[in-house]
Amino acid sequence: MSDWLPIIIKIVTSVAVFAAAILLSRVTFRLIAKAAEKKGSKLKTPNTIRLIISVLFILIALMIILSLVFEDLVPVVAGLGIGGIVIGFALKEPLENTISGIFLLMGKTIHEGDVVNVKDISGVVEMVGLNHTSVKTFDGKKIYVPNKMIWTSPVTNFWPANIRRLEMVVGMPYGVDVETSLRVLKEVLDEDDNVYKGDATNAVLFNGFSSSSIDFKLLFWFERPNFFAVQNSVSNRIYSKLKEEGISIPFPQLDLHVIDMPEAKMKKDI
Repeated sequence: MSDWLPIIIKIVTSVAVFAAAILLSRVTFRLIAKAAEKKGSKLKTPNTIRLIISVLFILIALMIILSLVFEDLVPVVAGLGIGGIVIGFALKEPLENTISGIFLLMGKTIHEGDVVNVKDISGVVEMVGLNHTSVKTFDGKKIYVPNKMIWTSPVTNFWPANIRRLEMVVGMPYGVDVETSLRVLKEVLDEDDNVYKGDATNAVLFNGFSSSSIDFKLLFWFERPNFFAVQNSVSNRIYSKLKEEGISIPFPQLDLHVIDMPEAKMKKDI
């Protein structure tokens, strides 16, 4: 029994150190969150901060546990070095994802709440983990994207700021007065409350002659909460304004020209 006593003490101590590390990580996170609330702001990336604190305390706990279990760490480190090559090849992808995750956290490439697109994956970032980043798609799915893919691929952030520009093309029938068209469409942007009218420039531009219409492009800015509302309100306002001005929205048309041929020639051709 006396031979087992030191081993049991080491096991109990190791478990206590690990449990204390988890408890301290949670307490530290709560203190940081409360400090942020006192300053009148909330943590922008709570899940990521919680993860970083947990990993930090767990690494400290592991170092303490190793020092308790192995009084002399030199042989252990040497042994790990011999098998490290084999383990490195086996864990190549997870290690690359972990290193990429550290770079993402340090470089602040993406944050929680960002609306991003990475290799045809679009959605809202829920958490940047050490191995994967969880993205909630617009249709409610959750995708775990390997951090290596994010680090090595172009990342589109749809909302780097609170405002964004939208483009909308409107076709007018041939024969309409261009000045009238420009005036009506500009009034739509000026009168719509969902269109942002700060220091951004909203404009209506001639966009070209298409097969059935003269096209104009509306360039207008809007705030993030109005993403859907501004599209609906601008479209409805355009339709109502054009109706008031007596301008109809064109549709594809095909003109058929019939050549009047002499009866004798028609019989010959038949």
